[in-house]
Amino acid sequence: MIRTLLVNTGSNVLVMIVKLIITFIMTPVFVHNLGKYDYGLWEMIGAVIGYMGILDLGLRPAISRYAAKHHAEQDSQALQSVYMSAFAFMMMVGLLLFAFFFCWGVWFSGAIAPEGETYQKYTLFLIIIGAHLLISFPGYVAESYLEGFQKYYLKNNITIINSIVGSTLLYLFITPENGLVLLAGINAIGISIKYLLFMWLISRPAFGAIRVRWRSFSWLRLKELIVFGFKSFIQGIATRVENATDVLVIGLIMGPAVVPFYSIPANLTQYIRNLGWTLTHAFMPLFSGLSAKAENDTIRQVFVVSSRYVVSILLAMATGALLLGVPFISIWLGPEFGEKAQWLIVFLVLFTVLPFINPFASRYLTAINKHGIFARLTPISAIINIGLSLVLVHPFGLEGVAFASVVPGLIFVPLYLRYTCKHLELPVRKYLRVSVLPAFAPAGLMALVLLGMDEYLVYDSYVDIVAGALLSSIAWLVAFWLLVLNREERTYLGVRIARIAGRK
Repeated sequence: MIRTLLVNTGSNVLVMIVKLIITFIMTPVFVHNLGKYDYGLWEMIGAVIGYMGILDLGLRPAISRYAAKHHAEQDSQALQSVYMSAFAFMMMVGLLLFAFFFCWGVWFSGAIAPEGETYQKYTLFLIIIGAHLLISFPGYVAESYLEGFQKYYLKNNITIINSIVGSTLLYLFITPENGLVLLAGINAIGISIKYLLFMWLISRPAFGAIRVRWRSFSWLRLKELIVFGFKSFIQGIATRVENATDVLVIGLIMGPAVVPFYSIPANLTQYIRNLGWTLTHAFMPLFSGLSAKAENDTIRQVFVVSSRYVVSILLAMATGALLLGVPFISIWLGPEFGEKAQWLIVFLVLFTVLPFINPFASRYLTAINKHGIFARLTPISAIINIGLSLVLVHPFGLEGVAFASVVPGLIFVPLYLRYTCKHLELPVRKYLRVSVLPAFAPAGLMALVLLGMDEYLVYDSYVDIVAGALLSSIAWLVAFWLLVLNREERTYLGVRIARIAGRK
């Protein structure tokens, strides 16, 4: 169990690191070649695509759960039925979205073109986005199967190669004239190749030879998936709204050219959230299997210990983002971006980190089919976010929108924690004492090192920022080892590290 978790989670983290490096290299390239308007438009269309993702009706986590369940039961007929039923539904959604973007591009693309500019490139851009979605939705089914089979490393290896190749081609060939269309085109081709490879992988005998066989389609099976996934669907709508609304509010009210000043620091802090999702992703099938065996004590132990690690790691990242984020953005993209990010970073980091005080809540509650609380409360959270954003955007601008995102977390995160602990039969105070409080000491030491080094490092160059990050990370690791890990955990890790060193 531990080996599988480490392999899958390590593979997920590697993907995130590769994407972070690509973002670091490519964002200045995109801003330069697309310009603020087209880059802002790209971010806004990305937000729209995020909304489109909810049209899966919550099937992706449902597919992953049932794939894990039937794979453990070695029920090949059920695996084929789930695949075909979900594939047919997702293909229909993909076709509808392609038709939508095709019609938008052919007849209404002038609505997104700047005044005085020809709109042919925007027509092509929207059609490419539609083709992207046409392949992506049925591809999600194969990807969910690989996750259900706990073969994250396979899909992640393909994703890494795909991302590197696509980014290399963009770096070599992008120009201000072709920027928007080339970005959309290479992204769509890469996504298509990735999902076709996923479909090919699960069609191999080693994965059950799961293929598109129309006779395996079952209305009853599809209904079962949708009923289970509906709670995730409602949660997904609200989460998408909460995460994507800021960019749309800013773009529609303040203009697409203002969006990059918000989206760039938001995308950086998004990597903290991505790491949290990455570190917890592989646990949903694990919790589902343990729950099926009624191993509640093991679930509770895994939940508490893993939460302690994840909270510690994310709080360290948040500390680094708060103290080094603005200097990094100023060097990376220029002082104008850094100045506008001063308060944005604070609010965006709070918005990102708050839910990860309880990082495994969604994974655990989905695994035991008790995730209805998210369906009930996340829509309210999203409405509060939207309402406050619309109220605060005029008097406070970007900072008002960012602050509006923080408020729902302050209200609802404690409610989710209480509900999760209730099902774990774990007192909230004990969870906070064991899993959350230990994380503050290493993060505090990290902050002291960064602030103390400010006397010697001005943080006005990449060298200074890297030096500060390395020194503070070493301090954090020492404190994490001594204050977060207990004696048994240190002994276990020490043995594992010694074995790895011995092999070398």
